[in-house]
Amino acid sequence: MLRRPPEALDHTGDVGFTLRAGSLEALFDAAREALLGTLLSEPPAIGEASIDLQLAAPALDRLLLRWLDEVLFLVQTRELVPAASRIALLEPAADEARWRLRARLAVVPLDPDAHGWRGEVKGTTYHGLELARERGGWRARVILDV
Repeated sequence: MLRRPPEALDHTGDVGFTLRAGSLEALFDAAREALLGTLLSEPPAIGEASIDLQLAAPALDRLLLRWLDEVLFLVQTRELVPAASRIALLEPAADEARWRLRARLAVVPLDPDAHGWRGEVKGTTYHGLELARERGGWRARVILDV
């Protein structure tokens, strides 16, 4: 699977990134990593426990934001850092119109000093949100409110 490092976006008052990956699952995982890189200078690579997560949204781009909001909630409210993830995305069935995500997250307790806490992110935004198939995979653009 081809994955490139996130490209930082210069945006007044906000922080953003553009991601590219060969699959949707890899793109969603790259978004998790980019968000952690915004919050922490030294994100952990290995988790100590696991959490199962299920999300749904009417559109794929909204599911990406729900995913990132859930990662933010884990870090900033539950003080758990999702160090790794296994993600499965399910397209809407013929009788429903919702994308679904199932993930198993390997988490570690947040240690602001060891993980290099950079500061809070208020949330994800719809401003400038993009998620599209492109030759060779997928591309997403996300802006975070800081």
